[in-house]
Amino acid sequence: MPFIELRTNRQLSPDKKTQIMSDMTDLLARDLNKPQRMIMVQCRDDQDMMFGGSNDPLVFIELRSIRLPEAQTGELSQSLASFVTNHLQIDSDRVFINFSNVDPHMWGYNGSTF
Repeated sequence: MPFIELRTNRQLSPDKKTQIMSDMTDLLARDLNKPQRMIMVQCRDDQDMMFGGSNDPLVFIELRSIRLPEAQTGELSQSLASFVTNHLQIDSDRVFINFSNVDPHMWGYNGSTF
């Protein structure tokens, strides 16, 4: 079901990464109405990244999910950008988000597909 990956050029403590992943799980469970047990999160910090010719703090997020509601991507973008601002103190104009809607037969889990 949902997989979200957050990449940043900022270095984060292990505790901060764990907190971010836990809070992102909560956010997706709420915003996508999905069970937490089906949400996978990855946080990659200290990445070599630039945006607009600057290596000022930035974030790139990829969200993939089955039946990702296209009409809701604007709200999700706002929610995720606010999350980054609140948790990492990175301005929303330094955040890119990529949404991918995955066909159920293209997502494997527990030896089968959805």
